[in-house]
Amino acid sequence: MKLKLIYFFTLCLGLFSIGVYFMSQKPKNLQEQEANLHFTCVYEKDTLPTLDPEADIWFQQARALEKVKGKPDYATIGRLYRQAAEKDHYKALFNLQNLIRYGKVPPRTGMHPPQEVLELVEKLIKLNIPLGYYQMGYLLDRGYAVKQDKTAALTYFRKAADMGNPAGQYIIGDLFVSPGLLDDRDNPAYYPEIGEEMLKCSIEQGFAKAGHALAVQHLYTDKNYAKAAYYFQEAVKHGYYISAMRLVGSFQNPTPQNIDYYLALPQDPERARRYNLISDESFRFPEARFPDIDKIVPLPPAPLPEWDGTFEYKKQQEQK
Repeated sequence: MKLKLIYFFTLCLGLFSIGVYFMSQKPKNLQEQEANLHFTCVYEKDTLPTLDPEADIWFQQARALEKVKGKPDYATIGRLYRQAAEKDHYKALFNLQNLIRYGKVPPRTGMHPPQEVLELVEKLIKLNIPLGYYQMGYLLDRGYAVKQDKTAALTYFRKAADMGNPAGQYIIGDLFVSPGLLDDRDNPAYYPEIGEEMLKCSIEQGFAKAGHALAVQHLYTDKNYAKAAYYFQEAVKHGYYISAMRLVGSFQNPTPQNIDYYLALPQDPERARRYNLISDESFRFPEARFPDIDKIVPLPPAPLPEWDGTFEYKKQQEQK
């Protein structure tokens, strides 16, 4: 509960600062503002360059070493990522800057961690990689390696979203579908139709939090319980344990007054039990995904199938 409260207040503070920015920037002509905010769904995978084959081998070797049981060999992992990054492997560039930022891999000789992190992110942008724009937004938002500037961060997040980055689409989309700010003022950046399109584009790419945000929007804003349940289920499919816990509660016969869980679903202890198992699995293993969700616990009116308690993603991992 404490972690959930921290997450909630962090989100509210973010919405407040972003909303204030939009309030100061909003043009007098509302149609002009909405035209400027127009969004066309793009999938990130369709914008990415072909990876150098040799660099990708090094990248895959580094990833395999990161996944081994026990303490990873970060010296070798860092060396492999650096080799791949020198050949413009964008995944290696991103992973390397993360490891440097978290202190797992030292920066190059003569550099401090923030300096090399910024250099690597700037290289991603130079290569026109959507994730690079997202990561620059993150650095600006947090004030890491650069002076904190939440206004500039929004610009980079939006650029990333337009280029197809699902995390950027989630951040801006979630802002646009949030009607209120922390101090109970209306959100001047409330453009729910645009925000919904962004969130749909994001969840279609497997970004689970976007599905949860869509579910919450339909639950609280228009009480469209069918859509809320659908998007909670999509978020569960992509590994979001909080959505699974929402569905646990929704199948435990909540009253309409319990607005956080009521989805007009029938009481079903077995469905609740299965969602609870999925939530635990997702919480313990962040890489967990459930493409077979409808074979485990489909939404009504589909009948509940027999289930042996196993997860398809684990079977696939064991076969590799």
